[in-house]
Amino acid sequence: MSAALTSPALEQAAEWFALRQQGWSDDEQQHWYAWLQADARHADAWQRVESVWQSFAPLSAPAAASALGAAGRRRRQVLRGLGGALAIGGVSLLGLRGLQLQRGLQTQRTAGGHTGHWTLADGSQLWLNADSEAAIDIGGDRRAIHLLRGELLLHTGHQPAYAGLPLTVHVPGARLQPIGTRFAVGREGQESRLDVFEGVVRCLPQFGTARDVPAGSAVRIGPMGGLVPLEADPLRGDWQDGRLQVQDMPLIRVINELARHHHGYLGCDPRLAALNVTAVLPRLDSAQSLQLLARALPIRVEQRWPWWTVVRPL
Repeated sequence: MSAALTSPALEQAAEWFALRQQGWSDDEQQHWYAWLQADARHADAWQRVESVWQSFAPLSAPAAASALGAAGRRRRQVLRGLGGALAIGGVSLLGLRGLQLQRGLQTQRTAGGHTGHWTLADGSQLWLNADSEAAIDIGGDRRAIHLLRGELLLHTGHQPAYAGLPLTVHVPGARLQPIGTRFAVGREGQESRLDVFEGVVRCLPQFGTARDVPAGSAVRIGPMGGLVPLEADPLRGDWQDGRLQVQDMPLIRVINELARHHHGYLGCDPRLAALNVTAVLPRLDSAQSLQLLARALPIRVEQRWPWWTVVRPL
């Protein structure tokens, strides 16, 4: 196993992925699903491995082709490819773990189904969405937050002791420097998403030119710092109390939001595209939200397997 696969969850995810590439049996697939559901970190590691492989697989096509002759050799080839790819994306993570040990950084985390709120030393207000984790490095001449997984919402503070010391939020591929602002950052596999609701956030990519992202705008940040402009999503900054409050919003958009905290796949039939919703739903309890929607709307919730749910017309 490559040393680049630095956590047990990543190692296991890479093993499962290599087994799938080799061709697994129904029994092995069921064991994989049980592993995936056993721990939220497993799902995060699986998404990371898939994302990395999709990014780097085209570069390793000749090596993959030469490995087709032997299943065992192919599995080792897959693991080596994943190890190299994860090494590129994991340098900053390894450095952060060292900082945590050296400085004793404060780490805040939330479990699935729960959000969290903290007031930081510089007066900033930090919220973590469900199943999220961030390392806080604020003190002396340091003022930084590292988003390790999940999603955070930040309203920057202005304690006099930290005047003139810029706050930075770190994600793979970029540093974010807010300028008196309120914004949300979420990790999505190897990518991240920044939505700005107040003020301006300066995005400093690992490679490329800095970009100022004003209120009402958003960007997608690639693992190497590539920036893709997006429209800001107001729902990204409205989850602190665990409620999903929507008014005349397309049902498909509501289902997509619930899917972010759903165990397994949750989709919506395209035939429901014209159906709008006005409701207040428990954002972190997708099962209860689906029940409430099914009572009020002409829809049915179809669940063929425990991990596969689709909302369809009644």
